[in-house]
Amino acid sequence: MSRNAVKAYMPGFIGYDEFLAPLVRGGLRLVRSVALASPAMLGMTGDLPMTTPTVSLSYHYELPGRRLLEIIKHAAKTSFQMVGTTLESAVAIITFLGDQSTINFHLASDRHLTVRASARRAREAHDLCRQLVGRQVLKPIHAKPSAPARGGKPHRPAHVVLAEHMRKTGFADHIVVLPEALAEAPACVFEHDGTLDRYLTGLLAFAQLKADPMNALRPDEFLGKKAGLGHFGGDLGEQAKQRYARDYRAMYKGAPRLFPMHVTLGAGLNPRACMSIYFDWDPVDQKLILARFGRHGRGA
Repeated sequence: MSRNAVKAYMPGFIGYDEFLAPLVRGGLRLVRSVALASPAMLGMTGDLPMTTPTVSLSYHYELPGRRLLEIIKHAAKTSFQMVGTTLESAVAIITFLGDQSTINFHLASDRHLTVRASARRAREAHDLCRQLVGRQVLKPIHAKPSAPARGGKPHRPAHVVLAEHMRKTGFADHIVVLPEALAEAPACVFEHDGTLDRYLTGLLAFAQLKADPMNALRPDEFLGKKAGLGHFGGDLGEQAKQRYARDYRAMYKGAPRLFPMHVTLGAGLNPRACMSIYFDWDPVDQKLILARFGRHGRGA
């Protein structure tokens, strides 16, 4: 580290308001390195290897959320040595103190639990989840056979659809996909019949319209409708901003910020039937910044 620098390791980085914001207000200048998103980060064919592959597992639970997180904490403490645990309202983080690697348990909507771990902790994540399944605390979510879509094409996973669009000509010229969105994409179980394709195409059209100087005075809602984005939102509600800001926050250019623009696909609380994409516009770079991809944010 250079002089006059402080390095803070924060696995999960889900508590900016509680931890870093007071330091920033006190004069600390926050600098965080964020790798640019690339097709290789989604496991696509490319020259760049995936340096920190992750494991993503999905389960269903019936217990109250807080009780489930307490059980996960106790199971981790009794199963592994040298671990620390952090519990929040919807998240349990198991940190292996030797190398600071983590396993994250996140309570999503419709009693859906997402488990994520680095490749280094894949075995421990699987072992712990198998233990919880054996105790009937969790139930595996088995993907239903893909029904044929129009034209006989099977459904493709949402992260595959995103990867395909990232490879298309012109996409990278107008849209930047942040690492947070790439990390969430594999856990998205939204089932669709071309809906996600249409909305990603619409987001590219929206970005192209925003970049046109002729549209500088036109409202985002107008441009969203013109781009074919039927469920477009130009901002978040106050409850979402104040109570659940972390659902809509991502790191961009070295600092955390909210991404209030959004499109919602489908309806309801079932993640198979509803998903959201959160983004914003960078007026300097003239690009759409896609920050969160998958779970519908709380309080929205």
